[in-house]
Amino acid sequence: MDLQVIDLTPASESQQQRTLDEVKDFATTDMDRGGPERWTYRMLQEPALTEELMRLSAPQTLGGVDAASLQPCRTWHYRSQDRYSVEEWSLPGGTWTYAAVFDGHMNYDTVEHISAALGPYVKDSLAAALRSRPSPPALPAIVSGILKHALAYIDSALVSDFLAIFPSTDPEELRRLDPFRIRQLLNESSGGKSGYRNTAKAFGGTTALLTLVDPSRSHLWVANVGDCVAVLGQKDSAGNWRGTVINSIHNGSNPGELERIRSEHPEEADCTWNDRVLGFLAPTRAIGDAWLKLPAIYAELVFKHLDADWFSAEVMEPHIPRIRTPPYLSSTPDVYHIQLQKEGPVASPRLLILCSDGLSDLYDGYSFDEMAEEWTQVVGKELDSKPGPKAGRANLALALLREAIGGADTQLVSRNLTVEMEERWMDDTTIVVQRLS
Repeated sequence: MDLQVIDLTPASESQQQRTLDEVKDFATTDMDRGGPERWTYRMLQEPALTEELMRLSAPQTLGGVDAASLQPCRTWHYRSQDRYSVEEWSLPGGTWTYAAVFDGHMNYDTVEHISAALGPYVKDSLAAALRSRPSPPALPAIVSGILKHALAYIDSALVSDFLAIFPSTDPEELRRLDPFRIRQLLNESSGGKSGYRNTAKAFGGTTALLTLVDPSRSHLWVANVGDCVAVLGQKDSAGNWRGTVINSIHNGSNPGELERIRSEHPEEADCTWNDRVLGFLAPTRAIGDAWLKLPAIYAELVFKHLDADWFSAEVMEPHIPRIRTPPYLSSTPDVYHIQLQKEGPVASPRLLILCSDGLSDLYDGYSFDEMAEEWTQVVGKELDSKPGPKAGRANLALALLREAIGGADTQLVSRNLTVEMEERWMDDTTIVVQRLS
């Protein structure tokens, strides 16, 4: 048998150099996991590093509000479930500023719907109230009531639309329904039917943190359901920026929330387990997640018969027997009103930071009070360095995001933005920063 000999010409010196140039900016990392596995990332230098951060986080500015949202993982399955909304409303008496952050879970249907629907509902309710010309002393309570009602209403509407899919709400009648008919009801998505969409919106979930600022910037309202964080920052008389968390965090890290659930279900030791609701959900309050608010029969039917890729029946079914005395999850918001008063003839500079829990995850080991101080100082420093009102003004949300993923450490920032992993290595992170003075 004749052997065929292949002659490989050695690479020239210039070809070798080109090959080296192509890989010189790449490195590997264990992502601080300590195991043998390594992932490749690309080292970026300025201005390419900032350009990549801006491309991935799409920073925006509306009036006095800056926003940025980041999920660097490129796998479609792990695309961001965070959403935010910033709007200026021309209403009787002047322009109001609405800002909100939403952190979805389970699927994308709920967070997409709520983030789009909540603002218009609040706007219409507020406009109707303002047309009646309420007295200034009555305004704080009126607006607080509007926010509380809006969140409760939009959640109850999700549940009502879902229940309307079925011919009965009697558990025994539901159990007698033909399985084929149940699958048909839950999965209908054509011919004007919306079984699938209404089920997906109700069974997915989202947190919601929303704020309103009145035209005079004298009043701030904050309404919260879930574990997003609101921080009020202010410069003190010595010129130092100080930050304070102004909302309660509704998740398993809050002992008061766990105790509330346990007191509502005193005979059920597993109503909270591993600091999660029924051992599953980290937020203790949320919009949606109807399976944690309704009798167990609905979870049984949906997780057995709904054709969807956003849950695993094998994962969900073990939690169903724990549903004995629902609801386990609350949609009742905490609503706060803050008077933005002047301390002297000149208003002290103030700012408001809203974020999803992805930002707090990047500050592992910090208390929330420490986070508030750190974030406010980062944003305050950036604000002081570039105080211009419009042109060339820094995006404060982007500045805080950059600091959170590594700051001046270009290697760490490069790793966080470019590492080649199929799974996500950081939570969705959304930041909204509003100048209040």
